[in-house]
Amino acid sequence: MEELWITEGPREFERWLVQGKVDPKQVERIREGLEITAKGRIGEVGGEQSPEIYFPDLAARPWWNRSDFPWLDRLEESAPAILEELQARKVGADDAVSHPTGLAQDGKWRALYLSCIGRPYSKNVAAFPQTLKTLSEIPGGADCGMTYFSTILGGTHIRPHSGFTNAHLRCHLSLVATEGSRIRVATEERAWEEGKAFVFDDSFEHEVWNEGDERRTVLLFDFWHPDLSAPEIEALTYMMGVWRRMYSRHFWAHQMDTSANRGSSTLLAS
Repeated sequence: MEELWITEGPREFERWLVQGKVDPKQVERIREGLEITAKGRIGEVGGEQSPEIYFPDLAARPWWNRSDFPWLDRLEESAPAILEELQARKVGADDAVSHPTGLAQDGKWRALYLSCIGRPYSKNVAAFPQTLKTLSEIPGGADCGMTYFSTILGGTHIRPHSGFTNAHLRCHLSLVATEGSRIRVATEERAWEEGKAFVFDDSFEHEVWNEGDERRTVLLFDFWHPDLSAPEIEALTYMMGVWRRMYSRHFWAHQMDTSANRGSSTLLAS
């Protein structure tokens, strides 16, 4: 499955280019990245970054400065309303499922999805109007990559891994913080502070610990890398649809199998 959506990327992109929606010169970086990925050259050219799909010449740093994103203030102001929506959802096993990566002990990393590879997860989105309104005010925040409430239970370690692509950055808004939970991105560790957000590049290796007794919950979402141009985002939006069609059937099949075999649970303590 993975080999197909990686190796077919350049061909699918060329089919889109012939439609004449953009000048090919404006999206050369996208073409180059798809070729690098298909030829297995990410390790050669990506430096410390090791995503599944890599695009060259995008600013690369593990942690981004708060001043780079003025919308973080508004996001944090919305944290109480977002948390209230989550608590009101009364999340059960059919909604919050074990994260499918196998990076943590089964059942200890739970996800309530709002979107997957840029596509809304219709089963859940109706319950979160304030959350989605807030995300819609962030460039790319409502339609880029993954969006979900991520909960890790006490005594959990999410093993080192890297994200899907360096074409996006990732934001965590802390909703429920607990003593002993922290994240490492590249060589720097940080702890979550309830009601506060930070931005990092998940194409760098990262891992998470919750060494406390309580659960930790964040709203996690991806947004487009600020170095991308409008034509590049248009091209990547098309490619997201290609990757989603090739990949999501396997992804969601795993999700449904997991939730069907697990009893009820909640994202938040009642």
